[in-house]
Amino acid sequence: MNRIALFLFIALVLNACAPVAQIAPMPVIQESTATASPVPTVVWTAMSISTATSVPTQTMTPWPTNIPTIAPTFDPIRSTPPTLMLHHPNLTFDSLAFLKDFIQLLKLNNMEVVTYRYIYDHPDITAVDKGKLFIISIDDIFLAYPIDKRVLEMIKLLREAGYPAVLGVVTETNYVDIKNAALLKELSDSGWEIATHTDTHLNLGKAEEASSKLVYNDVTVSMDKIEKVVGVRPITLVLPEGQMVNNVETIQKTGIYWIAGISEGNTYDVRDPIVYVGREGPYKNAGRTFKLLKDRFGF
Repeated sequence: MNRIALFLFIALVLNACAPVAQIAPMPVIQESTATASPVPTVVWTAMSISTATSVPTQTMTPWPTNIPTIAPTFDPIRSTPPTLMLHHPNLTFDSLAFLKDFIQLLKLNNMEVVTYRYIYDHPDITAVDKGKLFIISIDDIFLAYPIDKRVLEMIKLLREAGYPAVLGVVTETNYVDIKNAALLKELSDSGWEIATHTDTHLNLGKAEEASSKLVYNDVTVSMDKIEKVVGVRPITLVLPEGQMVNNVETIQKTGIYWIAGISEGNTYDVRDPIVYVGREGPYKNAGRTFKLLKDRFGF
């Protein structure tokens, strides 16, 4: 009995000394220093941040500061450059003396002397430099015969002035004067234009009445001969006696682009497959002729 009482007494003492029960706090998870397997969710998040393709932020593209220049559109209807038609000097007119005076007028008025072929290669020049261009042509240069000494002097004057010209060459016969051929080749290489004046200096308007084939042959035969001499096929036909044909398609089939006559042809259309242009001969003196050309062609 005494043992039982003693046991109860000890139990009561121990209970009195025990603390009041409390709710245990949530354990704090501390990062282990040991290498642990990553949590899948954390791994996915990390990978998505580092390897996923990000969507770029849309930014406004600034307007270009350098706007390209728009090429101007030119009127296809052009004024024919004033064109002076010359021949060799004769008893009634000294074209050599005339040319000396005329060159001075060209220089005084700052005119740029060009050829039909040059305009063909630079078609916009008649729009850009309207009123500043000029063409000089010398007709009746024969391929088979020596060039007139006074014509050679005219050529020399033009070369000294730095002015190219258009030479209308007649190619009759199969003979070629060696000196002529060498000079024409040299002039062609330096920017002069060697045009066909037909093979037999045939009045093409009258020839057409007989046969269009006659017109075609007289032009193409001449073109073939000139090409053999200078290495360049003509694109300009200087009409003998200034006589034009009715059916221009006959000449177009030869490959000619420019047809140089006398009357009319003060303007032309760059869209046409073949172009007729007019010329003017000397009138009394250089001053009167320059005014006549200015009034006609409007430069």
